[in-house]
Amino acid sequence: MRSGAADDDPDARGVHDLPAAVLRRTPARIGEGVKEVAMPDSTPRRPAYDAELASSLLAAGGPWVLDFAPETLTAIQSDIRSRSWQTREALEAEGLVIVDYVAVAADGHAIPLHHVFSPAVSGPRPCIFYIHGGGMILGTPWDSAVEFSRWIDDFGVSVVTVDYRMAPAVRAPVPVEDCHDALMWVHGHVSSLGIDPDAIIVAGLSAGGGLAAGTALAARETGGPPLLGQLLMAPMLDPDADGDSMRQQPDGPWNRIENATAWKLVLGDDAERSPGFNAPARAAWLGDLPPALLEVGSAEIFRTEVVDYASRIWRAGGSAELHVWNGGFHGFQAYPHVAVAQAAIETRRNWLGRMFGYGPQEAMSHARSAGTPGAER
Repeated sequence: MRSGAADDDPDARGVHDLPAAVLRRTPARIGEGVKEVAMPDSTPRRPAYDAELASSLLAAGGPWVLDFAPETLTAIQSDIRSRSWQTREALEAEGLVIVDYVAVAADGHAIPLHHVFSPAVSGPRPCIFYIHGGGMILGTPWDSAVEFSRWIDDFGVSVVTVDYRMAPAVRAPVPVEDCHDALMWVHGHVSSLGIDPDAIIVAGLSAGGGLAAGTALAARETGGPPLLGQLLMAPMLDPDADGDSMRQQPDGPWNRIENATAWKLVLGDDAERSPGFNAPARAAWLGDLPPALLEVGSAEIFRTEVVDYASRIWRAGGSAELHVWNGGFHGFQAYPHVAVAQAAIETRRNWLGRMFGYGPQEAMSHARSAGTPGAER
């Protein structure tokens, strides 16, 4: 199923709200002369940004458009990698333990994994298996480290973050297969990792959210490992999406052209048919999946495909919780001081508590009942 809601109804808004570009010389009635009437442009109107978010985006220099030249992508990724070590060191400075592992992919490639946890919480711990974003062309496993700290503080979880291979060095289905192979490795080593095998949630933001959804589909098709839930934050799900939000004005963070270019790099020349589950929206059926939390901003291009994905889960009799955050652009979670971002964080926390069966205020008592002598890290 593909999204494709109707264009905005011009009767629902005043003529004076329409930009001059959509005023066209059109016959009002056959046989009459030509006069100026308001006609809607074919481009759907983007919902307004939340005022606090708009100010924050402006203060940060406004949205920037990614240059996809190979040398530019290489330089950006090199810079991101060099700075990621600072993020890792900051986590260690908080008292968290980080242990590095390697999972072996089916083709023999070594997939780096990083296990982050608090020494104050002994196992078996719940686990959030995290997949980073970046359009499947950029990024590192440390890109959402602030979330790692929050999840560990709130729930005493283990966070395992995966360094999967990206385009243009590889094509689909390698990224999602790396993620699934790494997840299988984690499940096969839960005892030594101190992880509860019945409490693993796969999570990701943007491209990582799409890969998390694809990993859940792969786990369903291959018979494992079992997942407690899937946390899909503004997920990049559908290379074929052409709904209203995808066609809106390309003036926000991560626009339609950037999205299409990234998908082309991931899918290659066979863009019409994606192998594996790298494009989750192409799955024929979304039943028998773990409970999902899907979140997206109302003003970002992924809105339509995320709403559609949740609807297809419901149609298959599955469990999905959907939050469309009013005025949110892609990546608005990067401004945690803004009220709408705080609301999204709290909603995420609430859902995780329901999945794990205890809330943040109960995390340390839960850890103690599992055998942890200390209550602080």
